[in-house]
Amino acid sequence: MSRVDLTRKLVLVLAALLVLAALLGDFLSSNPPEAQNLRGFYAPPTRIHFIDAEGRFLLRPFVYSYTLVDPLSTTYREQIDRPYLLVLFGGGYRYRLFGIIPSSLHLATAPGTEFYPLGTDELGRDVLARTLAGARTSLMIVLSGILIYSILGLAVGAFAGLAGGWLDAGLMRVSEFVLALPALYLILALRAVLPVRMSFGQTVLMVSGTIAAVAWPPLARAVRGQILQFGSSGFVEAAVSFGCTRWQVFSRHMLPALPALVITQAVLATPVFLLGEVILSFLDVGFQDSAESWGTMLRSLKDPRVITDFWWNLAPLGLVFLTLLSMNLLAGSPGKKEIVRPY
Repeated sequence: MSRVDLTRKLVLVLAALLVLAALLGDFLSSNPPEAQNLRGFYAPPTRIHFIDAEGRFLLRPFVYSYTLVDPLSTTYREQIDRPYLLVLFGGGYRYRLFGIIPSSLHLATAPGTEFYPLGTDELGRDVLARTLAGARTSLMIVLSGILIYSILGLAVGAFAGLAGGWLDAGLMRVSEFVLALPALYLILALRAVLPVRMSFGQTVLMVSGTIAAVAWPPLARAVRGQILQFGSSGFVEAAVSFGCTRWQVFSRHMLPALPALVITQAVLATPVFLLGEVILSFLDVGFQDSAESWGTMLRSLKDPRVITDFWWNLAPLGLVFLTLLSMNLLAGSPGKKEIVRPY
């Protein structure tokens, strides 16, 4: 096995683990992502112990509860007088596994006290639970955005390649105009014309649709070029000589050959949708603060003290980096030729 193949398999495993963590977020979390604990704001990650205060080694891991000693300096202290055993695969708050199966099973809980493996944010919400819920949101944004992006780019590119003439020239000039505009400013302008308050589902469609409206030109131009290349091929000329219409030639002979190109361009466009959601939510024009998304969680980084003193709130930033790394490595794997990268 070559080094390139090994790297690609490791990236695939990393991507699969990220998707699995997003789907099993409620199972991996001990607290609901929206639950607030105002007495435990900016609480540090709960430490897991095997040795108690008297020096005795316990086979089962346990934790101590935290008490806020100084609210001004946000100082917490462990209450070592009473340990709380961790319960693996125990019961907790109820949720729906994969959004369908009712369940209350969790990987680890600490009955009798709060258990925050990655600490809490400024409102006392579980950072781990919100990070995993944000991964689910990002996955929805990417999937819905890629679907809109593929349909829009395929439709415009196919229509331009088949129609030709002034329609082809006009559509390509529009795509060049969109490419020439600063993507971030165009996204913000499109977002400004939409309502400020929207439901979660509407926000998902708004964010993914807005980004797709800016990202479609590379796919449309690639599809157009592929159709023009097919137009001079022997199998298309043979189909025309047998009396096939333009639509029959496209649907029966050209369209089945386009999915590989569309999938390649869609993989390349996934970082655009992920970063677009993070940027929009970070700038307060995407998801609201009550929603779980990586962009809304990273808003707290505007306060320098979060970076220096409450570093556990950087967890979404680490997952954004890992996700973008896996996407770019997958998109840059060998065997893909004639690729037009979006932005």
